[in-house]
Amino acid sequence: MAYSVTHVIVAIVIIDLYRDYIAKKKFSTWFVLIGGIAGLLPDLDVPLQWITSAFVGEAVALHRVVTHSLSFVALFMAIAFIFHIQKHKKLRILNRDISYEKIALFFTVIAVGWLIHIALDCSIAGDYNLTWFPGISLGFCYHPFSSDALLGLDAIILILWLIHEEWAHKISDFI
Repeated sequence: MAYSVTHVIVAIVIIDLYRDYIAKKKFSTWFVLIGGIAGLLPDLDVPLQWITSAFVGEAVALHRVVTHSLSFVALFMAIAFIFHIQKHKKLRILNRDISYEKIALFFTVIAVGWLIHIALDCSIAGDYNLTWFPGISLGFCYHPFSSDALLGLDAIILILWLIHEEWAHKISDFI
């Protein structure tokens, strides 16, 4: 399994590179941050597992049982699609008009971050089964990396991304 920092950084980097080089319509870096945080969301079952185990008094295995399924990605993409097809409408929240297009983007980056998390676990965790819905397995994931290879992966990705950000956006001008 990839480390928590790796899940966040890889999601941020992939979404940011998409925003910089592929997206026809640029979007805010806030959405990049949201996608990075979403890259960690499937692991919310870990603290839930700790709390449940403490409450019950014995070890309860919840990790990768429900939240690590592709059904969440499909759910968030379906919500994004519903808002996207009505993208010219607006929703008023806390005296602010928010376009359906931005809400669709919000759910899209959550789905992408979630999918990146599953892809990382799939390629790194040796005993991981890819699931469509909890209990319905799609087979075993291909995992070419050893756990030793993960020790510096997040640091390498972060350094390469910072070099890219300096080269592409001159982030040192903001320091």
